[in-house]
Amino acid sequence: CVCCEDDIRKNEILNLAEVASGNGEISFLVQISFLYKVSSFYLLGSKCVWGGVDGVCRSVHQCQSAINDIKSKNYPPICSFEGVKPIICCTDCEPGDFLNLSPNDNIAYYKTGQKATDKCLDYFTTLDYGCYEPSLTNVLKEINTTRNCFDTDLVLYIIAGGRNADRDQFPHMALLGYGDNITTAQWLCGGSVISERYILTAAHCISSPAVGQVKYIALGILKRSDPQELWQKYNVKRIIAHPQYKPPSKYHDIALLETDYEISFNSHVLPACLHVGEADPTAEATGWGALGHHRELAEILQTVSLYRFEEEECKRAYPVHRHLKYGYNHTTQMCYGHREEAKDTCEGDSGGPLQSSAHLSDCLFTILGVTSYGRACGFAGGSGMYTRVSHYVPWIESIVWP
Repeated sequence: CVCCEDDIRKNEILNLAEVASGNGEISFLVQISFLYKVSSFYLLGSKCVWGGVDGVCRSVHQCQSAINDIKSKNYPPICSFEGVKPIICCTDCEPGDFLNLSPNDNIAYYKTGQKATDKCLDYFTTLDYGCYEPSLTNVLKEINTTRNCFDTDLVLYIIAGGRNADRDQFPHMALLGYGDNITTAQWLCGGSVISERYILTAAHCISSPAVGQVKYIALGILKRSDPQELWQKYNVKRIIAHPQYKPPSKYHDIALLETDYEISFNSHVLPACLHVGEADPTAEATGWGALGHHRELAEILQTVSLYRFEEEECKRAYPVHRHLKYGYNHTTQMCYGHREEAKDTCEGDSGGPLQSSAHLSDCLFTILGVTSYGRACGFAGGSGMYTRVSHYVPWIESIVWP
């Protein structure tokens, strides 16, 4: 054991999420006081042994199995301290990167190394998305006989409850305005809040011959007729279209809008996550666009559930033409719609999100796509074209979280 008799004693309060049992009890943060007497300190990265298993001296926040160890009061031995944070003898074969939790949090998160995902988790642990439920985080560990350490697996990343579809169901939704004056602006395209200063939208929404350049951003509303006190309005400080976007081509139809000052997050306005994996089989599209082919713009934010079309279906639906020189590109685009019903995005929905809540929480949406292009909407069997967000995450990260 690393820890032996001496007269040195240190106290450390760890903000670690203890897991509630399956009986629905609310989990709570465990406050652990380490009262160790240490004869010698082992530096970060030093080798150690605990219970006959080989370990490495790591920060307690990089040791997944510490969740279970602390929960069972089988406290790992202390190697040393980094400031007030304990360096423990961790017998996990590989380190994990544990996010610090505030005293009000009850869920264990591990960083992924992907800037967009980790920032999303930061938002979820610091902002009130209004749907926390007890976490059932648990770590399985199995001895690796070759390396004499434990292989670990975080069983449940997060479990969170849902909420009714109401005014705050899509708090990341943005409505984009055009014109010389914000009071008389035409509110046309959509977008998504992804950080304190940036809106994700379609590149073809940044300007048009009819209405000019996008100038305004409205957040926090459900209806176009909502009273002005509900509208969070911002000026567009900077427009950043993807460098490969060449209008009127439909490729690389993605852009970022920087607000003139930091967005005020509250229960009505919250950022969404960015998708980094394979596209989901189903997703929801939202917008204030037309209610059908040649129909009026929606007064109330609309949502529609859509199904992913396979690559060959998308290629048939979107063949080569003058604005799609090489036809449908499965790497950077995807198409969603409904094979039997007239469900689709429509004119005015451009730039808005195609999203899923199946990734982290029922009330934290992940943006899979940006509404880009389509044929006549509102006909059964049709699909719309969406810019595939996962392909552009490195570009987005380089601007939003450099």
